[in-house]
Amino acid sequence: MSAPDAHPPAPRRHLAPFREGSRAWLVLARNAIPVIGVYALDWSPAVAVFEIWFDGVTALAAMIALHLRAFALTEPVARIPDGIPADIGRRVQWGLLLTVWLLLLGLLAIPYWFALFFFNAGLFRPGFWAGLPGDPWLILALLYVLASNVAEEFRRGYEGMSAAQARLEFNWDFSMHLARIGTILLAGFFFGRFIIIPLALALSYVEIYPMRSLRLMGGDSTLEPGNERRSRD
Repeated sequence: MSAPDAHPPAPRRHLAPFREGSRAWLVLARNAIPVIGVYALDWSPAVAVFEIWFDGVTALAAMIALHLRAFALTEPVARIPDGIPADIGRRVQWGLLLTVWLLLLGLLAIPYWFALFFFNAGLFRPGFWAGLPGDPWLILALLYVLASNVAEEFRRGYEGMSAAQARLEFNWDFSMHLARIGTILLAGFFFGRFIIIPLALALSYVEIYPMRSLRLMGGDSTLEPGNERRSRD
């Protein structure tokens, strides 16, 4: 494991992700949704935090689903055995994949379930859940976040990776989720309208400068060999 830099990066290195493509700008735009919601659409801070939580858990769900889809398409062990009608085999196959997806989501998303329990117990007021379906802007934001997360996972092309590459990709992305949920929980202890902008900036930093975020939280120790130098930040 490489040691952290002795000196902070030059400003030019901080700006590099914004010069190299649109991803960093899209990250900022997506994480700006709760800020716009609070300051322009009259969302409560609790609704904004729920939107941020939803963004994270749907990204994890999409990641698991697309990894399982790639496994079903590329691994011989997942193929339908000879002699079984194709339509029946496909139904059984996708039924098993759905079951495995639910199990993996239930286990790997435990940090998100814990955060939701924490928010529900201490931050969400009575009537919070009943009021969510009545906000069309929130529903639109949640649909956009869900669609963008699914599209991002499709873009990665897991089915074109080797098993070793897919494992490294999964390890890296899951480490990012741990950093993300750690940031959300930390912000929860300072809950209020004023925290939404710093939280959006912090989550953007985690996505745009992932390695520095992992080092800050000690999460770089969870990386598999081969992922230590994955990010140049």
